[in-house]
Amino acid sequence: MVNFIDVIDRAATGPMMAQKDFDVKVFIPALRRVLKKFDITYDRKEYVNTDDDLADRIFEAAVEFYSEVGTFITDTERVIQFTKSEILEAVEDAPKEAYFGEGPDRCVMKGRKPDDNELPHCHVGSGTNTSEDNALQLVESYARISKAKTISIPIINTLGHIRTAAGAPSEVFAAIRAMQYGREGCRRAGRPGLGIIDHVSSASTGVSTIASSAPQFGARPSDGWLVAPFAELKTDYSSLNQTAYLTAWGANIGQEAGPLLGGYAGGPEGLAVVNTAYSLHGILVIRATYHLIYPIHMTHVCSSHPDVLWATSASTQAIARNMNVPYYTLLYAAAGAATKMYFDEALACLLMLIASGSGIEDVHPGKARQTDGCTPVDMEFTCQVGHACRGITRKDANKLLEKIIPRYVDQLTDAPLGEKVNECYDLDYFKPKPHFEKLYTEVIKEIKGEYNIDLVRFE
Repeated sequence: MVNFIDVIDRAATGPMMAQKDFDVKVFIPALRRVLKKFDITYDRKEYVNTDDDLADRIFEAAVEFYSEVGTFITDTERVIQFTKSEILEAVEDAPKEAYFGEGPDRCVMKGRKPDDNELPHCHVGSGTNTSEDNALQLVESYARISKAKTISIPIINTLGHIRTAAGAPSEVFAAIRAMQYGREGCRRAGRPGLGIIDHVSSASTGVSTIASSAPQFGARPSDGWLVAPFAELKTDYSSLNQTAYLTAWGANIGQEAGPLLGGYAGGPEGLAVVNTAYSLHGILVIRATYHLIYPIHMTHVCSSHPDVLWATSASTQAIARNMNVPYYTLLYAAAGAATKMYFDEALACLLMLIASGSGIEDVHPGKARQTDGCTPVDMEFTCQVGHACRGITRKDANKLLEKIIPRYVDQLTDAPLGEKVNECYDLDYFKPKPHFEKLYTEVIKEIKGEYNIDLVRFE
């Protein structure tokens, strides 16, 4: 298998080209060619792909596509390229399990198959903008969800009256503080060994990630670090520096990517291939032990649109059937927290993911735009659905989505803003406020009556 020294050598010596040429002359033509060659077509009668042969063709298309395109390095304006044989060898050798946490909270994330009866990995938390005043209590609230196997910790984007900036000393301090809150919040919840696997959302640069990952601030190699590219299939030395540091430490590295439907990937078919190609980039360039994808509709700026759901479903199945790597998915709802529409969107997203073979993360409300916009109830709902719907088939998920999607799809362009966490959730007593409790109880009752899904309250 190609090792990381080979990768950084190719980052400095690979073919040179302008970034625009990579996008327009390499990426787009190659994607169009493989879509035609492998007959990748979207059946708009389905929200969840049920065609195994199509999923396998998407994987084949992604391998050929990535062998032609590679990963663009913005610092050197060179392309890291891999042959088909190198890609397939990396797929064969890629980790099939990832271990997180310590002691009683140690867990394993495994790949799943479509229609699998295996319980999906339930990950909770929000790597989104959060007020520092709320950060510690929010982490504790996440860790209190007993069915959660791993958590994310919030982004702290202010230090008192100072707003942090990427690459500035303020970002280093914010990243360190976020890590400290993450570990202390887990300790307060009685789960000091719980794995933190978005490590560290407050750090957008390599120097901040490396600084905040020092053990004296609470970091452990049994946590996980997400290393993100740029859209599409681009990275830089800052990300490769993170990979170098984490590889030398033997820490878990997560490949994350948020490809855009309507961007260079084009429509749903292109998005499905690009989603899959990112996992190839992950095992070869980022040295990933686990994978996260969060595709977004460029116009609606959310993931609950039917086109994104299908593309995510098809690519998830392509990866699950042909790579079987530890994999979970983050999707974004248009509606804000504490709204009925949010739960409709979240249910549709989670059912699709469980049936397709992915691990699950709480669907983030309000396009993740609002500071303090996520609530612990969103996370409890995720674990409830994950446990109640294990073993659901793609065919049955499609039938449910046929009922659920019409309830919200026409509102995606004008979704309700919802509430901030302090408006609907009591962080001192770790429970929803009365009006939110009433809504949540009604939602659970309706899901049982309409869809025959019994969501048992855990907390």
